Amino acid sequence: MIVKPVAHIEYFTEKFKVIDRPLVLPTKWHEEQSQTNFQTAATFVGHFDDCVVHSTPPLLVTKDNHMITDHVWPLLWKTKHKPQKSHNLWKKWSDKLEISLPNVTENHNEQNNYVWMPIDEESCNNPWHVWIDVISKLRLVSELKEKHMFDYVYVFPCMGTYLQKVLEEIFPHMKYCVMPKNKTWRFKHLIVPSMSNRDDGVTNPHTIQWLRTFGPQKSTPNKRIFITRKDALTRQLVNSEELLFALAGFEPVELSQYSIVEQMRIFDSATHVVSTHGAGLVNLLWCQHGTKVIEINHIEQLDKKVYPILSDRCGLDHVVLYGEKIPLDHKDKPKGIKRINDMANIKIDVQQVLKHI
Repeated sequence: MIVKPVAHIEYFTEKFKVIDRPLVLPTKWHEEQSQTNFQTAATFVGHFDDCVVHSTPPLLVTKDNHMITDHVWPLLWKTKHKPQKSHNLWKKWSDKLEISLPNVTENHNEQNNYVWMPIDEESCNNPWHVWIDVISKLRLVSELKEKHMFDYVYVFPCMGTYLQKVLEEIFPHMKYCVMPKNKTWRFKHLIVPSMSNRDDGVTNPHTIQWLRTFGPQKSTPNKRIFITRKDALTRQLVNSEELLFALAGFEPVELSQYSIVEQMRIFDSATHVVSTHGAGLVNLLWCQHGTKVIEINHIEQLDKKVYPILSDRCGLDHVVLYGEKIPLDHKDKPKGIKRINDMANIKIDVQQVLKHI
């Protein structure tokens, strides 16, 4: 089968109603950042008839042989250009791609019933991708106003522990099915919402405010918390004990020890949050307006805009401090780490942190 990968947004915006038009919004967190104005994505909900979806990697092929990945769920560079390491659907990436999909194993013939929710295996345990790239799509489905968003059946190409916890704890009424690995299913009609996140972190403020409605009932903030990241593979703070000792009155928090609801409550109750850069900071969604956030990173990550932009959308007081990069051996990149340049720990000047408390 010869397919044409779709990369340009106009393919979708000319076919389907635009829900969010692009916005250009300024965010500043460092004097030397390379960009200060960020454009959000146009969002939409696509409708495809007589299409097939594949689970590993997640992709959709229309009846006229267009392959849908970008703006719905982007394929990793390795997936595109080194298919022999992750799949056998094609040999060489190009504008016209010869792919070999497995035979269809399930047919779904209902109309206006199924919603495609692609996510890859490397992301379904990542809190940032789960909330910002996947759960945010429910807002777009709700904008259809044809049925309640929980009256649809959501089709996931894979399922991770974190994603499953979110669905069980926060969206217990959600109906969904999970495709087995390396399978192809056919749909008579499939609803396909776009991603709200653009360029790794440029999020629409409407999306963020909608997500925040799922947080806990507001408390009176009274905690100062330090996110330990003890169980993280990278970006651990090598002098964390020294910093925690200096941060008198701060409570150490290891997020993996708490349920999703408990994590929400911890961040809702925080007046101050100190943490190295990591996906657990997506919990800033639940912080109250004006919460002080100190994010610790190393200077090679100066343009990491994810959490400064998220804090800006949430009305938080966000500072990024840069410490010394402590490289890690990356000959054998651990499973769950997407990028080699993430393979580092950090050492921070404790006095620098204390100045910003």
